[in-house]
Amino acid sequence: MMCEELLQALVQYQMQQGEKPSTLRLNQDYYRTVLEQLAYPDWLMEKKIKNLDQTFLGVQVELTSEVETFEIRRIKKLAEF
Repeated sequence: MMCEELLQALVQYQMQQGEKPSTLRLNQDYYRTVLEQLAYPDWLMEKKIKNLDQTFLGVQVELTSEVETFEIRRIKKLAEF
């Protein structure tokens, strides 16, 4: 299942890095399938896909056609003085 693949990748990332990723880049069709597998109702799936400022399991989501499935990113922030 796609849902299990994504969840496994997120858990593995967090175990290896010791922190959550800052961005999860998802293909829109892949994201829709994951939400369907999690039994999200249609109205909520549409709302989540249209919302530009969204999260999935506490990770910022960026929907893009540049990836086939998903890509996990960690953006390092520079220290503020």
